[in-house]
Amino acid sequence: MKRADEEPTPKAIENALTQDPLHRKREIEDFLKMLIAVEPPYTFVIDAPWGSGKTFFVKQVARVPQMANPALDINLETLNATLGETATELPATPCLPIYFNAWEDDHFENPILPILASIANAADEQSVKGGKDFGKGVIGAIEAAASLIGYGGDINGVIEKFSETDFLEQYKNEKELRGKIDELIKTNLPEVADRAIIFIDELDRCRPEFAIKVLEQTKTLFQQDNIVVVYSTDITQLAHSLQGVYGPRFDGRKYLERFYDKRLELNPIKPADYLLYKGINTMDGYTFMDITIDLLGYKQASLRACNRLIDSITNLSRYIANHWEHFGNGRVQHFPDQGLLPVVNILAYYDPLAWHEMKTSTGYEAVYELAKHSDHFIQYLDEVIESVWGANKDELPYKQDIENRRKRFVEDLSALIYGNNDRDPRVKELGNSELTRMSFNQQLYQRLAPPL
Repeated sequence: MKRADEEPTPKAIENALTQDPLHRKREIEDFLKMLIAVEPPYTFVIDAPWGSGKTFFVKQVARVPQMANPALDINLETLNATLGETATELPATPCLPIYFNAWEDDHFENPILPILASIANAADEQSVKGGKDFGKGVIGAIEAAASLIGYGGDINGVIEKFSETDFLEQYKNEKELRGKIDELIKTNLPEVADRAIIFIDELDRCRPEFAIKVLEQTKTLFQQDNIVVVYSTDITQLAHSLQGVYGPRFDGRKYLERFYDKRLELNPIKPADYLLYKGINTMDGYTFMDITIDLLGYKQASLRACNRLIDSITNLSRYIANHWEHFGNGRVQHFPDQGLLPVVNILAYYDPLAWHEMKTSTGYEAVYELAKHSDHFIQYLDEVIESVWGANKDELPYKQDIENRRKRFVEDLSALIYGNNDRDPRVKELGNSELTRMSFNQQLYQRLAPPL
């Protein structure tokens, strides 16, 4: 069984660049232009909620300078086909992209070593043609950092890639470390690129103490005139995390502002386009899919949410399409599966407590509260209400305003399906309609999974 979240592998990044499933090509181009236009030292922060595809965005941005730099993995053919006009501007300002996933390395007490290790990986002689002097410079900086913080372990074999010697000598203070990094950046970097871009990802998922150290050390150590730093994080979440360290009255957002020059927000994804890219026919003509897309849009579904829901959307819609006769031929008979089921599926993901209440017949209020945000659902619901209650709308208990009548009908239908009690007053309100004469596949509705 594969993980729900798509991993940002090199192949996936290449596919995302060429196929643009999230429609972020323009954002990528605009950001690349900014990266080569600003005067370093300069710091950006890419701010977006968790699960919105920040890592994919950052890794796409980092991949492009590699393809444009003759000293790296140059690939002008793919670059020109992918970005067009922007591609012609990049080779004039060769960049060395350096990616550091802070969350993966927050088991370190001090972040400077893994950050320098990321620089070493970016300067690996397998990727950098003729850049051995740069590699030696990285070794010096790593040795300085390791001695400064008293680290004696193996930095994932990074040192061995460049030298057979161990850490050579002890450095006494951070000033000497800064001197080594300055020497590395100012003396050796021009052999490879005009500027280095350090991407620091996943700060919001780190231990707060580690995130603070990353921010403070990068601000202190990477202030050279050919360094651009890009933080990728959810600032709101990171600010909340900092309150856990400094107290609930600490203004985390204000504190974070001191570490960046410009904040950029990613545009929300379009769920329909992304699901189409993942192989789901979002324009299949079924109301099930129309309501699903409406509600994902209302929830501003993240990339992660779409990935988590792909299987259930696919399986439910496929089962309904393949068992059309099971649900009857009329619009009323199809309302539970085409109208209610997509709502319940989205509800189960976003509000597990309300979903549990629904399954155990203890509460159905959340169903309509979500469903009312789909125009396709409301249109379909009004049509079904007219068919079932039309002749009795002026009688009690049906004599209500439109909104309450809609809400009552959805609760009655939910009680019919999940309550399994013919004597329930809510079920009796549906009368001797087509709905009450139907048999429902309980596994489908209780587990949101078609029967095997």
